Amino acid sequence: MELREFSYVSMLAQCGSFTKAASKLFITQPALSNYINKVEEELGVKLFDRSSNPLVLTYAGEQYLKRARGILNQMEDMRREMRDITHHKTGRLRIGFPSERIIYMLPLILAPFKTRYPGIDVQVISGPGNRLVESLREGDVDFVFLPAWHPYKDIARMKVSEEELVLVAARGYLKEEHFLNRESGIINWRNTAAMPLITLNRGHALRASVEVLYKNAGVKPNIIFESHSNMLSYRLAAQGLGIAIIPEITLELMKGSMEAEVYHLSECPLTWEVFALYREGCYIGEVEQALLDIAREELDIHKKREISQEG
Repeated sequence: MELREFSYVSMLAQCGSFTKAASKLFITQPALSNYINKVEEELGVKLFDRSSNPLVLTYAGEQYLKRARGILNQMEDMRREMRDITHHKTGRLRIGFPSERIIYMLPLILAPFKTRYPGIDVQVISGPGNRLVESLREGDVDFVFLPAWHPYKDIARMKVSEEELVLVAARGYLKEEHFLNRESGIINWRNTAAMPLITLNRGHALRASVEVLYKNAGVKPNIIFESHSNMLSYRLAAQGLGIAIIPEITLELMKGSMEAEVYHLSECPLTWEVFALYREGCYIGEVEQALLDIAREELDIHKKREISQEG
C-alpha cells in the first residue's frame, strides 16, 4: 500500500466518477481505472459498485475509506508537527466558508496571514454549511468558518466572532401591531412570524437557525421563496415581497444597494456565534493557531470600527 492509493480511492469516492476524479488528480481516466482495479485485486475485494451512476462504495469500500482517511489525516498532522520542529514555514492550509461569508471574512484574514506566512499556500472552498462540515470530516478541508448554535459530533470549534440576526423588510411593510418598540426598531416576533418569509435553502446554517426561531414562536413559516443567498433575500425583502432574517454582515455587503428597513428580533439582540471548526484531536501547529488568532483579532477590530463609524 502507498499514500497515493488512499488519495486516489478517496477522490473517486468523492467525485463518483472516474472521469471527474482523474481530472482532479491530473491523470488519465484509463490510468485511474487501471490503478483502482489493481488495488481491488491486491485486496481481494471490490471497493466500488460500478453498476450505479454515480459510483458508490461497497461495504468493504466504506471501511477501507474510513481507514484511508484516518491515515491521510495522521500524515497531515505529522507534516504540521515536523513544520513546527524545523521552523520551515511552507505547506498548505485549506479553509472553507459559506458563499457570502467568504466575501466578508476572507479579505480581513488572508492579507495579514500571508504577510506573516508567505510560504503557506492557502486554498479556499465555499458552499453550504452542511457540505463544508462533511468536507471537514472527510479531511478535504482543514478549517471551516461557520456560525452554529449547536456543536457538531467529532468536530472541535473555537469562537471567532458574534453577530446579530436581524429582520429586514421594505419601508412601510410592517404595521403597528408588528412592533414592541417602533422607535427602537424592535419587533414583536410572534406577531411578525406569520408574514411571508424569504429564506435560504435547506443545508445553510441560517436556514436551520430560522427554523429554530419559528419553532420557538410556535408558528409554521409561510415561506414564499427559498434563496441561495442572504444578499438575494435582502434585495427581495427590500422590494416588498416578504420579510427576511439575515446576519448583520449581510447589511455591510449590501451597502449602496436598494435599501430595506432593519429591525431587531428582540429587546436583547438575538445573536449567533461564528466558529472556526476543525477535526477533533487534529494537531494544531503554529501556522494553524496563527490563522485562528488572526481571524478572531481582525474580525473584532473590524466590528469595532463599524460600530465607531455608525456612532
